[in-house]
Amino acid sequence: MSKLTNRDIERIIKQQQRGKPVAELARYFQVTRQRIYQIIGKYKENLEYPVLKQPGRRSQSIDSASEELILECYHSNNLSPIHLEKKIEETHGIHIPHNRIYKVLLCHGLVEINMKKRKQRKWVRYERQHSMSLWQGDWKEFVMNERKQWLIAFMDDSSRLITCYGVFDSPTTENTLSVLRRGFTEYGVPREILTDHGTQFVSARNREHAHHTFKEFLNQYGIKHIVATVKHPQTNGKIEQFFGEVERRIGKFGSIDKIVHWQNVIKPHMSLDYDEPANVFWYRLPPERVLSYARKWLYV
Repeated sequence: MSKLTNRDIERIIKQQQRGKPVAELARYFQVTRQRIYQIIGKYKENLEYPVLKQPGRRSQSIDSASEELILECYHSNNLSPIHLEKKIEETHGIHIPHNRIYKVLLCHGLVEINMKKRKQRKWVRYERQHSMSLWQGDWKEFVMNERKQWLIAFMDDSSRLITCYGVFDSPTTENTLSVLRRGFTEYGVPREILTDHGTQFVSARNREHAHHTFKEFLNQYGIKHIVATVKHPQTNGKIEQFFGEVERRIGKFGSIDKIVHWQNVIKPHMSLDYDEPANVFWYRLPPERVLSYARKWLYV
C-alpha cells in the first residue's frame, strides 16, 4: 500500500473522468478501491481536488499567563527549554512542553536558532555509582571584567556537584592544593581524583616515578590519582562541560560564586533525571559516608 500525494489525487480524478475503471486505478496507484471511491466522492461534493492534511498535531497557541510564567522562570533560573520544562513542572505543578517554551524564548530573542542539526552520536554515559568515589578536577582560563584569570574546580563524578573551586592569577600546584584542602574540610576526602596531564598535577618527565607535590599530597590522604588519556578530553568531560557553562554565563552572572550556586542548586541535569546536584550528592552517598557525616554533625 503506497502513500498518495496531492498530485496523485489530481491524476486519479482526471483518469476516472476519462473512463478509467476504479479497479485499474487502484492497482496502478497501489491503494484500495474504497480509497479511490473516497477521493472521487470528495471531489463531487465540492468540485475541488481534495488536499491531503499535513501530518502531526496542530500547534497550540501560548496563552499570556503561560508566556509570562515561562519568561519569569527563564530570567530567575537561566535554563534551557528542556530544563525549564522540568523546573516549571517541579515548582509550579504545570506542564509546558519544551518545544512550546523554545518558541516563546525564540520570540523574545532569548535563544538562537540552531541552523546545524547534528546527527546524534551513540554514546555510553559513564559515572560512578556513589558520591565521593571520584572527583574530576582541572584548570581553565577565562576573562572577567576584561581581565584574564584562572579557575580551578573539582566536581563529584556521580552527582555533578562542584565540591571546591577557586579563582587565581596563575594555575599553580599550591593553588590547587589550597582549594582541595577547603573541599576536604567541607565534604571529606574522595577515594579517587581524576585530572589531566597538566604540570600542576604530574611531572613533565618520568610521570610514573618522579616526585611531585600534588602526588605526595594525595598519598598523604590515601587518594588514588587517575590521569586522563592524552588528547582525550572526554575522559574529564563533566568538568569540561562545567567550564563551558562558565564561559557562556560569566558575562550574565558576573561571578564564579553565582555560577557554582546555579550549577549545584538550581540547574536540573538531564543525566541526573532532572534533579539538582546538591540533592543527588546526598542520596548517592554510600552508607559508611552517611555515618561519618552524622558523627561529624553530632560532635561539632
